[in-house]
Order: sequence, then C-alpha cells, then structure tokens
Amino acid sequence: MTKTVLLITHEQTSSTDTGIIGQALLDGGHVVKTHEVFSLNQAGTRTVNTEFPHPGDFDAVIAFGSFSHIYEITEEWITREIEYIAALHQQRIPYLGICFGAQLLAESLGGRTVRADRIEAGLISFEPGHRCPIVPGPWFSWHSDRVELPGEIDVLAKTAIAPQVFRSERSIGVQFHPEVDGELMEEWIRIGGHELEGVLDVDDLRRDWAAHEPSAERNARELLDWFLGDTAPVEVPGGPMRATEPKS
Repeated sequence: MTKTVLLITHEQTSSTDTGIIGQALLDGGHVVKTHEVFSLNQAGTRTVNTEFPHPGDFDAVIAFGSFSHIYEITEEWITREIEYIAALHQQRIPYLGICFGAQLLAESLGGRTVRADRIEAGLISFEPGHRCPIVPGPWFSWHSDRVELPGEIDVLAKTAIAPQVFRSERSIGVQFHPEVDGELMEEWIRIGGHELEGVLDVDDLRRDWAAHEPSAERNARELLDWFLGDTAPVEVPGGPMRATEPKS
C-alpha cells in the first residue's frame, strides 16, 4: 500500500541526509515529503523551521540524525520538535527516529540522552538475547551518546555501549544509521572525521563499508518494511549474535 511519509532532517549537507531510506521509499512508490529543520537563506545564514506539518497529513514520519547533542542544545527549536514527536506518538502515527531522531523520541517518552562512555562508530552488530525482528547486523553507527529510557519502554536490541532499538506502540527508535550509503558516509567523514581520530581509522572504515554495503542496504530496506508494516515485536530464534565494537 502506498503511504505518504514525512522525512525530517537536521543537517545541511551536499548529499541527501535520507540516503538509503529515502531511496527505498521512492522505490516502493511511496509519497515522500521533507521538512528541513535547518536551511540556509540567500545570505548564507542558517534559518530554523519548527512549523512542522500537521501530523494527520502523513501515514508515517521518519526523523534523521544530527552532529548536535541534545543535552547541549538550549534553543527553543528542540522543545518544539520534542513536542511534535510526542504528538505523533499520542496520535499513534508511526514514527521512526534514527540516532538523533531516536534521542528526540526518548526525550518525548520521558527518557533522556546522556554522553556514552565512548564513541560507537563503524559497522556494529547487536548483542544476543533480545526480541528484535530485524537482523543483528551489520549496521552503520556513528554516535557518542546513549538514551536512558523509562522502564515501560521495550528495548529490542542493544550493544555494550547503548540501546540500539526501542519501541513504544507505533514509535520506534534506532541508535544506528540505516540510511547511510557510501556518499553520505564520505560527507560525514569530511564534516566530522575528526571525531574518529584515535577511535577508528578512516581507511579501515571505508574498507569495511565496501565489504558490507550490500548487506547494510538490504538490512535497511527490511527495517523500513517492518516499520511501515506490522511493528509488533517478534521473537527472533537463533544462536549467538556477535557484537562488534569500534577499533581502538
């Protein structure tokens, strides 16, 4: 069934912030609308747009990442966006938050975002033992935060560093970046590659991505199918899942 999906972005990059997810939606014949929280006007000044579209105009909403950290933001826009996500949740409009978008969801559900013990970057897999209907990996990750969630929130997957998939009714948060493709990864390396110094060699990251890009894209499309379809948690049978962590 064709759906109308709102994509919320938080960065101004030369490549699309929506990556694989945006392309998969188009490939599926869905109607895609984009709301840019930040944009540049003709004078080159950043403008903020918190006039979010009416929730009832969409079948689903997906919010993407940011290089910002929620706990460092004092501007009013962050409160407006958290309130918008809370309204989506209350109206049971399917919402998928990716990394920063997941942290916004956590805040709207009564949780909080804190700095993680260390950065989690590169290709990761989940720890075993969780009720998650998507495969354990590989998934592309790049963050240094983690969410702390109220006890009633269903955590479906995690790594040693942070919860990776959580769910409350029709709202889902993922800490990793299923949208990443090679172009977007290179853009992030250009903008924020300094964050990886001493954690992950950029050339190693490129080699790992080249080896696993087809699997990562397939996983992203399966995650999107789950989100747009039945988001009820599913028991996943199987043996141990290997969790990979950033190189040190």
